[in-house]
Amino acid sequence: MKKFNFLDTDSKIHGSKQFKRNTLIGLVVALVAVIVINIISSFIFYRIDLTKDKRHSLSPSTIELLKNLEDKVYIRVYLKGKDQPADYQLFAKQVEQMLQDFRSYSKNVYFEFIDPLEDKNNDEVNSILGEFVKKGLDPIPVSREDANGYSTHMVIPGAIVTYRDHEYPAKLVVADPSGTDWLQYSIEELEYNLVSPIRRLMKTEKPNVAFLDGHGELDFWSTCWTAMQLQRFYNVSRITLDGKINSLRNISVADSASQSLKLGENKYDVLIVAQPTEPFKEYDKYIIDQFIMRGGKVLWLIDNTTASLDSLQSVPEFFATPRSLYINDLFFTYGVRINPNLIQDLSCMPIPQQVSIIGDQPQYKFMAFPYSLDVVNFSDHPIVRNIKEIKSDFAGSIDLVGKDANLTKTVLMTSSERSKLVPTPSIVTLKVGLTKPNMQEFAFRNLPIAVLVEGEFESAYKGILPVEFDTIKELDYRDKSVYTRQIFVSDGDIIRNPFDKKRNQPYPAGYDIYTRTMFDNTQFIVNCVNYLCADDDLLQLRAKSFKIGSLNNEKIRGKKTKWAIINIGIPLALIVIMGIILILIRKFRYSKK
Repeated sequence: MKKFNFLDTDSKIHGSKQFKRNTLIGLVVALVAVIVINIISSFIFYRIDLTKDKRHSLSPSTIELLKNLEDKVYIRVYLKGKDQPADYQLFAKQVEQMLQDFRSYSKNVYFEFIDPLEDKNNDEVNSILGEFVKKGLDPIPVSREDANGYSTHMVIPGAIVTYRDHEYPAKLVVADPSGTDWLQYSIEELEYNLVSPIRRLMKTEKPNVAFLDGHGELDFWSTCWTAMQLQRFYNVSRITLDGKINSLRNISVADSASQSLKLGENKYDVLIVAQPTEPFKEYDKYIIDQFIMRGGKVLWLIDNTTASLDSLQSVPEFFATPRSLYINDLFFTYGVRINPNLIQDLSCMPIPQQVSIIGDQPQYKFMAFPYSLDVVNFSDHPIVRNIKEIKSDFAGSIDLVGKDANLTKTVLMTSSERSKLVPTPSIVTLKVGLTKPNMQEFAFRNLPIAVLVEGEFESAYKGILPVEFDTIKELDYRDKSVYTRQIFVSDGDIIRNPFDKKRNQPYPAGYDIYTRTMFDNTQFIVNCVNYLCADDDLLQLRAKSFKIGSLNNEKIRGKKTKWAIINIGIPLALIVIMGIILILIRKFRYSKK
C-alpha cells in the first residue's frame, strides 16, 4: 500500500505560494521601476543620434536659443489639409517632428497645425490667401490629376511665429536654387527657417550694415537683391564718406562754446565695399582705417583691373589695365595683396559668341569663356561649408603678406587645379574661347579668390600719420584694433545682381542670364555678413546638411546572389543554432533531475 507523504505535499504548496509571491513582487517592482523611469525622463531629456550627419539632432546654437526663451513662442503651421499632396504631407511630418524636438528643450514652445481653408467658400478662400500674401507667405498652387480631371490645390508654404505680441512669417517650403528636389532642400533648411524668425523676434536691436558709396561702387539697383536678403537680419543702408569724420562714427559737439566733442563708437557693425572704380581720398581711407581700429568689420569686393563683361557687349575685345584705387597700402597692412591680374580657369562658364551670319541674322553659339570662373573649390570654414558653386567674372589672385602673429588668415575659396594668370595691361578678347587651351600655361593651382583675416589689426597710419590728422587729438586716433574681422574678395561681380529694366525687377546675385543657372553668390555674401556680425549660430544652421543614402546599382548587380544568400541564410542559421542550444539546455536540465 502506497503511503501518502503529507510533508512533501506541504512543501510543494509552500513552494507554489513562494513562487507566486516572488512573481508578484517582481511584477510590482517592474511596474514601479517603469513609472519612476517615466517620471525622471519627463524632467530629463536625452537622446543618442547614431546617424553620421546628425540629421536628427538640433544644432548647439538652436538648443541654447530654446533654453534661453524668456517667454512663450507660438508657431502656427499651415501645412495641413485633406487635399494636401503626398510630398507635402511627408514634409509636414518632418516639421512636426522638429517642433517636438523644440518642445523637448523648452516648454515655452507651443505649436499647432491649422488648415486655414477648411470649409471655406471661394470668396473666403481668396480673402484668406490674400492675407497670407500680405504676411509674406505666398501660396503655392499645386496641380494634380485625379478621376475628376485636373485640379489645383493651394498650399500655404510655412508658419507664423508669434513672440510677445509680435509675429513673423517662417517660409518652410523653399525651392532648391540648383533646381533639384525641393523636399530634400526644404528639410535641410528646416531648422534654419524655423529658428531665424524666433531669433529675429527675440532681438530688440538689429546690427547695422552699410554699403559704401562715393568711389564708383555698385549702385543700389546692382546690389538690391543682396540688400533685400540682408534686411531679414540687419538694418541696411548706404553711406557716403566724403571726408566727413563722423560718417562712420558717432561724433557730436558736446559744448559749442569750447568746441569740445562728444566721441562715440561706430555707427555700423559691417561696411560693404562693393566694386569701387574711383580712387579713394586720403581722408576716406583714414576714416575706414579708424572704423576698423574700433572693431568695425569690412567686406571688401575689389576689382583691381578694368576688365568687365559689359565691355564685351559692344566690342569683341578690349584693353584691360590695372585699376588705380590707392587702397593697396591699407590691404598690405591688413595682411593681403589683391593683385592687378586676371585668372583664366578651365573650370569656367560658357557665354554666347557670334560665329556666323545667315542672311542678316547673326548666329550665336555657347563657348567656354575662361575669364568667367565657375568656382567650386572651398575650404571647410562655416562661411563656405554649404556653398556649392560661385559665379565670378574677371577675378584676380590674392596673396597673403606679412607675418603678424595677431592675425589669422583663412583662404575661403580658390580657382581650380587648372588655372592661368594673365598680367595686366593685356588684351581681353572673346576669341579666347575659340582656341584650344595650352595645358602647359594652365599650371597654377588653387589661386586664392576670397580670404578671411581676423585678429588685432595695426593701423595703416601707424608711424606715418599725416600732420592734418595728428593735430586733431580729440578724435582719439588708435594705432591698433580690438579683435575684429575682414573679408577680402578679388571680384566685385560676385555681389552684382542682373536687373531686368523692362520688368523693373532684379535677378538674384549669381544668376547667369545666358544659361539660366542659379549660383550661390547671394548665400555667400549673406554668410560673410553673418560671420562678420558674429552671427556664427546662423552659419552653423546654414552649414548643416545631410544626404539621403543611395544604393550602388553596380555592386547590386554584381553581388546580388551573394547578398541574397547572406540575407536569407544567416537568419535561418541563427534560428537553427538557437533551437539546438535550447534543446541542449532543456536536455541538460531535465536529465540532471
